[in-house]
Amino acid sequence: MAISFAMTLAATSVTQQAVSVEPGDWAQYNYDNRGWRLNHVEEKLKASNIGTLEEKWRFPRRGATDQVGVVHATPVVVDGYVYFGTTRTRPSFYKLTPDGELCWCYEIESIVTAEHGDPYIEHGLTLTVDGVMNSALVDDQRVYFGTFGGQLICLDRFSGAERWKVNTKHDSFPLSHPANTIMSSPILADGKLIVAGGGFEHALGAIPDYPCCSGRGFVAAFHPENGNFLWGYPVGPEPEQFDPPVAMEFDNGERIEFVAGPSTSSVWCTPSYDPQSKTLFFGTDTHNAPRKPTPDDQRPYNKYSSAIIAIGVEHGKEKWVRQLVANDVWNNAIQAYDPRTGQYKDLSIGDTPKLYSITENGVHRNVLGVGCKNGAFYVIDRADGQILYQTPTYQGPPEPDMTAPKQTRILALPGVLGGLQTGCGFDGDRVYANGTDWPGLAIALQGVASSRTHPIIPPSAGRVTAISPNTLVEHWRHERPRLHHTNLDDGGKFTCGDPVASGVALTDELVFFTTNLSGKLSALDSRTGELLKEIAIGPVWCGPSISRGRVYVGSGSDLFQAWNSKEQVKTRIGFSLPKTEVGAVFCFGLPGDDGAPFSHSETCPECATN
Repeated sequence: MAISFAMTLAATSVTQQAVSVEPGDWAQYNYDNRGWRLNHVEEKLKASNIGTLEEKWRFPRRGATDQVGVVHATPVVVDGYVYFGTTRTRPSFYKLTPDGELCWCYEIESIVTAEHGDPYIEHGLTLTVDGVMNSALVDDQRVYFGTFGGQLICLDRFSGAERWKVNTKHDSFPLSHPANTIMSSPILADGKLIVAGGGFEHALGAIPDYPCCSGRGFVAAFHPENGNFLWGYPVGPEPEQFDPPVAMEFDNGERIEFVAGPSTSSVWCTPSYDPQSKTLFFGTDTHNAPRKPTPDDQRPYNKYSSAIIAIGVEHGKEKWVRQLVANDVWNNAIQAYDPRTGQYKDLSIGDTPKLYSITENGVHRNVLGVGCKNGAFYVIDRADGQILYQTPTYQGPPEPDMTAPKQTRILALPGVLGGLQTGCGFDGDRVYANGTDWPGLAIALQGVASSRTHPIIPPSAGRVTAISPNTLVEHWRHERPRLHHTNLDDGGKFTCGDPVASGVALTDELVFFTTNLSGKLSALDSRTGELLKEIAIGPVWCGPSISRGRVYVGSGSDLFQAWNSKEQVKTRIGFSLPKTEVGAVFCFGLPGDDGAPFSHSETCPECATN
C-alpha cells in the first residue's frame, strides 16, 4: 500500500506501549544535554573499518516520483527509526522505519501567510517558509520540534498525531512577536521542555519602510505533556519606541534610522543543561537595532548581544551574562565590516556551550567551551562566566582570498557566514572545531540597502581542528582542498574553499562532518586527523548523527540565496552555494549484515498495514 508523502495524520486511537530511549540512540540535536555531539557507546564504527562505509538506504528511494524538501538539520534516530523535518517542498515532518520506509508524515500547516500578518509576507520577502530548520527531540512517547515560522509542535511518537502546538507569533504566547522564529533545537531539562527562539529581523531591517526593530530572543519552558507555558526568559530589556529615531552613520556615507530598539534578535543556539547546578547555558545573536544612547552611556549596544547567558531552570532567572563580542549591531542594511573600528559584524553564538571540567595546578573547575562566529573557541567558568581561555581571533581588514594561518592558532576567520557557526564537538579529551573562512563576504555586504550593488565573493577555506580542552594545544587541523566551482545561477566559475559549517558527530575514534560546497560526508581519525572516508551526497547543510553502527545525514540546501523586496532592496549575487529545493535522508553502515541492533519493537499504525 503506497503512502503519500503529503499525508497529514489526524488524531488516532492507536495504543502503543512507551519505548525507552537507549544510550545508543541519537535522540536530540547534540546527542545529550552536555552539547558534546558524541555517541560514547558506539562500538562498531572504527578507524580500522570506516573506509568500507557504504549506503544502506536513502529516502526517498532512487527513482522515486515523490520528493521531500530540504533536510536542513541533523536527523534524530531512536531504535533505528529516523525523525526529521523539511523546508521548501511541502514542509513536513517524517518518521522512517529502520529500513528507510515511510512510517508516518505530518504536513505542517503554515502560519507564514498574509492572513496571519506575517511581516516577511507583508514586505514581499521570499526568504522564509514555515519549514523545519532544527532537529527534533524524541522522548518515550512524544516528538518535539520547532518551525522557522515560529511554531512549537508536539506529535505522538508512534502515530504521528498532533498532541499540541504553540504559535509563538500569537498574543497568547507571553513573548510573542510577529517575526518570531525557532531555529534552535528543543531539549528536556528538569522535567521541562526548553525551547529557544525570538524575533528574526535580519532581513526585515533592510526594508526602508519596516519599523526596525522590536524583536527579542527568548528561552522558554513548557510542560512536555500539554504544551502549557511555564516561564519565559526574554533576552535583554524590552525594546522602546524612539522619538525621534536613533540614527547610525557609516563611513560609506549611509545613514540608517531606527524607530525602535534595542533588539536582541532570535536565540538560534541550542541550550545545554547542567543538572547539578540546575543551570541552562546558551548563546545569543546580534542586536538588530541599537539601544538609545544616553548622556552617561553613549554605547549603541547592551551586554546581551553576542553573549553567553546562564539562567536557572526552575524559573528562568538570570544568573550571569558574559558578552563575547561588544558593539555588535547588525542587520542586512548594515555593512558587515566597519573599517573605522576594524570590527566585523554578526559575530553571534550558535554553537551549543559544551559542559566539561578541566584541572590545572591541582584546581578542578567546571567550565563550558563554546565557539563563536568571530572564529574563537572560549573556555568559560560555569559558576560566574569568567573567560579563562580563548583561541586567537583575526584582527585586520577582510581580503577576498585570505585563510586562517595555522601558526597563529586562529581556528577560522570572522564573518557573517564565517567563524565557528555551530556544532563543535568534544569527546572528553579534545575539542573538535568546525570552521569556515569567508572574509570576502564582509567586503560584499557593505550596506545592501543602498543603491549600490556588490558581488558576493566565495568562501576561501574550511577546516576541522582538534584542540585541547583549555585551547592551548592544537593537535591537528584538517584543511579542506580548494575546489573549482560553477554557479548554478549564472555559470560563473570560481576557485574557492570548502566550508564546514554544520555540526560534527563523534565516536571515540572518529569525527564525521559534511562539506557545504563539495557536498560530501567525511570521516577523520580523531587521533591523527587523517581523512579515512568521503561519500558524495550532493548539496548539503545538514550535520550527521551516529546510532548503533549507522551514520545518518540529510541533504539539500537552499540557504543564503538572493532575495529581494518589491525591488526595494537589490543585491548582485556573484557567488552562490549549491542549492536545491528537494532533499533526502541517507543511512550508511558497514558492508553486508552489519548487525544493527534494532528491536523493531514499535508498531507504526501506517507502515504496519504495508
